[in-house]
Amino acid sequence: MFIDIGAKDKEEAEEFGVRPGDSIVPYFEFTPMKNEKVLLAKAWDNRIGCAIAIEVLKRLKNESHPNVVYGVGTVQEEIGLRGAGTSAHAVQPDIGFGVDVGIAGDMPGVDDKDAASELGKGPQIVLYDASMVSHKGVRDLVIDTAEEHNIPFQYESMPGGGTDSGKIHLTGDGVPSLSVTVPTRYIHSHAAMLHRDDFENTVDLLVHVIKKLDRETVEKLTYN
Repeated sequence: MFIDIGAKDKEEAEEFGVRPGDSIVPYFEFTPMKNEKVLLAKAWDNRIGCAIAIEVLKRLKNESHPNVVYGVGTVQEEIGLRGAGTSAHAVQPDIGFGVDVGIAGDMPGVDDKDAASELGKGPQIVLYDASMVSHKGVRDLVIDTAEEHNIPFQYESMPGGGTDSGKIHLTGDGVPSLSVTVPTRYIHSHAAMLHRDDFENTVDLLVHVIKKLDRETVEKLTYN
């Protein structure tokens, strides 16, 4: 990208305090659309994942459940899932969930074979991506829970991308893991778009799943 900061030459750019390797962040206001459930903002990938983790922790705070739950905002996911590797090493989890954006295909120019999910139709259960094949037992638990609580969901596969689950599942002796993502248009841009219902349904689904993860269930997932 060519970023014009208005400097006439290298020396003036240095006077501005700009150095090689500095980050450039597009300025873009958070904007609810005319349909106020459709939300436009920069960097939904992966601010929405952080928001999901925070809301899940808030919901579980006053709930009875048998777990210690860690919500982690990782760094450098886009260049090798690096923060997920160090975080999972520190936490040593029994079960892992990657929460991220997925690709929404409900717009012109995108074929159903490339991206079949739609905004507002529920979180995406990732069957596989370039970093992992999702754990079948965790997948079944999540799907059964969604159906039990009438939470809409969609299936997703991403042969060309990955999520933090790709590192989490390789931690220690292996961690049963699954990625649950929010369908999003125009990811990796400063004007991405998602649906609030998908966010809320993702939070609801993860809360119900975590409440089910007692020791017997975890051991069954881990050793069977």
